Amino acid sequence: MAQTSQNKKDLAQARTKTNFDITDMTNYLYGGAANVEQRRYIIDLIAREPIFNKDDWPWLNHTDAVKRGIAMSTRLAEIKMEHELNDLDFATMVEAIDDTLPILLHNGAFIPVINSQGSDEQIEKWIPLAEKYQIIGCYAQTELGHGSNLSQLETTATFVQETDEWEINSTTFTAAKWWIGGLGAICTHAVVQAKLIIAGKDYGAHVFVVPIRSLDNHKPFPGIQVGDIGPKAYGGFNKMENGFARFNKYRIPRENMLMRFSKVSREGVYTKPPHAKLSYGSMVLLRSVLIRQMALYLSRATTISTRYLTVRRQFNNPTKRNDADINPGLETQVINYPMVQNRLFPMIAQSYALFAAGTVMMEMYIGLMTGLSSGNIDTLAEVHATSSALKSYCTTIAAAGAEECRKLMGGHGYSYFTGLAHMFASIVPSNTYEGDNYVLTQQMARYLLKEVKTARTTPNKVTPYSKYVLLALNKDEFTHARCSVTKAEDWLSPDVQLAVFEHRCARLATELSDDVDAAGGMEATTWSDHNIECYRISHAHAQYVMVLWFIQSIRDARNPETEEEHRASPEAIAILERLSNLHALHTIQTNLADFTEDAYFNPAQCQSLRAQVKALVASIADQAVGLVDAFDHPDFLLASALGASDGDAYQRLWDKAQTEPLNRREVCDGYEEYIRPLLKKHGELKL
Repeated sequence: MAQTSQNKKDLAQARTKTNFDITDMTNYLYGGAANVEQRRYIIDLIAREPIFNKDDWPWLNHTDAVKRGIAMSTRLAEIKMEHELNDLDFATMVEAIDDTLPILLHNGAFIPVINSQGSDEQIEKWIPLAEKYQIIGCYAQTELGHGSNLSQLETTATFVQETDEWEINSTTFTAAKWWIGGLGAICTHAVVQAKLIIAGKDYGAHVFVVPIRSLDNHKPFPGIQVGDIGPKAYGGFNKMENGFARFNKYRIPRENMLMRFSKVSREGVYTKPPHAKLSYGSMVLLRSVLIRQMALYLSRATTISTRYLTVRRQFNNPTKRNDADINPGLETQVINYPMVQNRLFPMIAQSYALFAAGTVMMEMYIGLMTGLSSGNIDTLAEVHATSSALKSYCTTIAAAGAEECRKLMGGHGYSYFTGLAHMFASIVPSNTYEGDNYVLTQQMARYLLKEVKTARTTPNKVTPYSKYVLLALNKDEFTHARCSVTKAEDWLSPDVQLAVFEHRCARLATELSDDVDAAGGMEATTWSDHNIECYRISHAHAQYVMVLWFIQSIRDARNPETEEEHRASPEAIAILERLSNLHALHTIQTNLADFTEDAYFNPAQCQSLRAQVKALVASIADQAVGLVDAFDHPDFLLASALGASDGDAYQRLWDKAQTEPLNRREVCDGYEEYIRPLLKKHGELKL
C-alpha cells in the first residue's frame, strides 16, 4: 500500500479545523444548491471532452494555439447547441475551459450588441443565424491609433444615397481595427464602430454589421485586409486570434446600420436617439461580467496559494499557531507565519466581497436593460458609472492579487504548473480592455460631480449609492466630523465601517467639485489636471459599494424572510461576518492616508485599527482551507500541481516536470552542434 505523503496529511488535517458547513457556504456564494449543481454539471461536461485537455498548453506556439483555439471554439458551440444551454451555462463553460477562445466575442459582444442596439427586424435577421453559428461575429471598436477615445475613431461609414449603401473606409493607416478578438481567423462578420457621415456631416460613432469573410470559402471580401496582430504579453490569450482589419471603400447595405435608437432613412435623413447614451448597455454588460469573473479568478488564486502554503514547510521558527503536538520535529507550515497570513487572508476576504459585488452589479444591469426596453433611462447614468468604477477597481485588485499569490508560494510559484502564470496572463489585459483602468475612473468622477451639484440644489434627487455627498452640505459641520471609534471593538460595527467610507467619499467628491469650480467649472477647466483626483474618488466609491454590498449580502443571508437559496447557516454567517470585517478594515488600513489627512481619524484610532486587522487575520487561520474549498473549484479548473485538492504538491510537481519534452531524450538536442564543440575546444579532458 502506497504511503500517504505528509503533504496530503497536512491538508486533510487543516480541513478538520473548519467549523462551518462548506456545502452551505458554497451554496451562499453561488446563489443556491441548484446553481452549484448546474455549475458542476457544466464544468464536468467540459472536463470530459479531450479537446479541452490542458496538459500540452505550455508548449503550444501561437500558430498551433490558435488552431487549437478554433477547434475548441467549434466544440464549445456544438456542446451549447447539443445541450440547449443558456447564456449563464455558456459562461460557465468558458470558465471551465479557462482560456480566451476565438468564438467568445461572438456570444459575449456580437450577439448582445445586436440584441441591444438592433431594430426588431435586424434582430430577427441576424440573431437566429448567430445563435446557430451560421455566421460568427466579433466586435470591432479599437483601432491602431485609438482605443479609449471613441470620439476620435478614424473608420468612417459614409452614406451613398444613389445605391442606398454605406461605404466603410479606413481613412488612414492608424484607422485599422486592431486587437479585435475573433477577427484574426474565425469570424465571418463584425459589428464595427465607425463615424457616420451623411452629406459631409459627421454624426459620430455608430455601429454597423459588416460581412468580413465569404460564407463559401472563408476568404476576406475584396476591399478588406484582415489578419492576426501576433502573440501577446506573457503568452496570454494565446488561442485568441486578436485581429486587424483595414477597409478600402467597402460597401454594405444601409440596413446594416443598427437602428434601434439612431436611424437613417432611404433619403439620408438622420434621426438621433432619444438619449445620447442609450448604446451604453452593451458596455455595462461587459464590465458587469468582468466583476464576477474577477471573483472567480481571485478565488482560484487564493485556493491554490492557501492549499500549497498549508502543505509547504520551511524552518523551525516557533509560531503561535503550529502543529508541534501532532507533528513533532517537522518544520513550520508556511501558512502559520503571521506575515504570510497578513498577505493571504485579506485576499480571501476580497474574493468573497467580489462574489457579492458581482451579484449586485449584474442585478443592476438587468434592471437597467429592463428599463431601457421600455424607454426608461433613469438608472442609466448611475449603473454606467458604477460599472466603470468597479471594473477599474476589481480588475486592478484581481491582477495584483494573483501576482501576490504567486509570490507567496516562493520559488515554486514561478513554475507554470502552479496554474497561476496562465491565470495572471489572462487577468492582466482586463486592466486595459473595456476601458483603461485609469482613464475609466473619470466616468465615476464626472457622475459624482453632477451628484454634488444635485445635492446642493435638489438633495432629494441624489441617487442611492452616492447619498454620502449630502454629508458635506453643511461644510463647517462636515469639516469637524470625527470617527466615532473609542475602543478596538467599535471597528467591528458595520455602521461604523460604512460611516468611515461614506465620509471619505463625501470629502473626495466635494473637494474635486470645489477644485473644478475654482478653475471655472467643467467648461473652463483643464479636465486632465484633475485625473489623479478622479482616480482617487472612483476607487474610493468602488471600495465603498464593495463593503456595503458584502455587508448587505450577509444581512440578507441571515434574514429568515430571504429566499432559501440566499440564506446561510449561523456558523457560515459568523465566519462571513469576520471576512466582511477583515475586508472593510484591511481596505481602510491600506488607504489610511485618505482617512487621516483631514483628521477624521486620530493616532489612537489608527493603532486600534491595525490591532483589529491583525486579530481578524489570526482568527481566520483555522478556517482558511475550508473557506477556499467553499469556492468549489475542481482540480480540472485549477490545473495546478501545487494547489490540487489532495495536497500532494511535490509529487504532482515532479510528475508534471517529467512531461517536459526536453526530458524525452537522455542527451539533449543540440549537444553535438553546440555543447560538445565547446567542451572539446581545448582538447580532450580526463578527470
